[in-house]
Amino acid sequence: MSRRVFGLSIKSFRLFRRTPIHPPAFQHFSGGVFRTSFRSFCDCQEHRRMDLPEGILMGFGNPLLDITCTVEDNVILEKYGLEANAAIIADEKHDALFDELMNMENVIYSAGGACQNSMRIFQWIVQTPFRAVFIGSVGKDKLGDRIEKRAKSDGLLTLYQLKEELPTGSCAVIINGPNRSLVANLGAASLFSDDWIDEDDNICALDRAEYFYFTGFFLAVCPPAVERVARMCCETNRIMILNFSAVFVLQMQKEALGNILQYVDIIICNKEEAIAFSDTNDWKTKNIFEIGSRLQQMPKENTRPRLVMITDAVCPVLVFQDNDRVLEYPVPPVKQGEIFDTNGCGDAFVGGFLAMYVQRMPLDYCIRTGIFASQQVLHVVGVQIDKLPKFSEKCI
Repeated sequence: MSRRVFGLSIKSFRLFRRTPIHPPAFQHFSGGVFRTSFRSFCDCQEHRRMDLPEGILMGFGNPLLDITCTVEDNVILEKYGLEANAAIIADEKHDALFDELMNMENVIYSAGGACQNSMRIFQWIVQTPFRAVFIGSVGKDKLGDRIEKRAKSDGLLTLYQLKEELPTGSCAVIINGPNRSLVANLGAASLFSDDWIDEDDNICALDRAEYFYFTGFFLAVCPPAVERVARMCCETNRIMILNFSAVFVLQMQKEALGNILQYVDIIICNKEEAIAFSDTNDWKTKNIFEIGSRLQQMPKENTRPRLVMITDAVCPVLVFQDNDRVLEYPVPPVKQGEIFDTNGCGDAFVGGFLAMYVQRMPLDYCIRTGIFASQQVLHVVGVQIDKLPKFSEKCI
């Protein structure tokens, strides 16, 4: 296989047929927006699922150990200058935070990182091991070994880049009612380099994959790797999915985002991130419908129409397609007493969506599965797959 894997011509990668973005069934038109209903979805005919090849989906993110604690007040948030519902990268003032959380009685440890969580949820749904592969960087330590074993037990294949310079990263997760504050100490994850792409075993894995998912968190770590794989996706007619991930990514990685958006087939973000993108690019609007439409219509290198999904905790999921088509998917209400942890809901939505999307199911089915998965993780602390019920399509 040629070493010129990610140049302007990539002859060594096979092409595959363009994956259609199916229009959802069971819609009605209201006020310029196509709306779906719970009943119509539940009444839809059963769809035949694909036998997926190993490694069909590849996710790039930051593997972290999640250190989760539930608090009853804002004392610890105020002590370390944290917002109740935000995600940031740790700096020196947060060093003591991790020690303080690990000394709490109710601390829970779980394999985490946004992308790795999404891939584990993907595996929970497809049920056949190693259909997804996760890429990131960990330290050569026991913590890295523990995360790898946890991922493997959930059916997820990992191709970590090992680093000796720093330990495996961790993420402080502080839960206070419906809010969660994330502080990521990236550690070895911050050292990922794009020479991973040129290793023979990884070239084979890249050749197998047909769908590539990136978090904005990973883009902030290694823009060259994202851009190289993005170009490959475009030139070999494969699907690239990007999650904006956090407001700070949009504020700090404007140039890197500008370099890859032309190759992105699917953009996933929440309402706050969409507005932050608008602000960063001086669009002078906070109208979420206008922002979604403009994101969908941004220049694109290939001819496949872009899909933009904007999520919200309580408002419908908005899906923007070509020809100014906007779809709304309502989110079923969840009783406050049944919510134990909102951390990982967005990750689970992505995992659920992708689990059906790579099987080329109708878009309506993909979105509903994402919503269902996101609401399942509300009932457990941390994304603990072993505490989730066995997935059944009858539950959706």
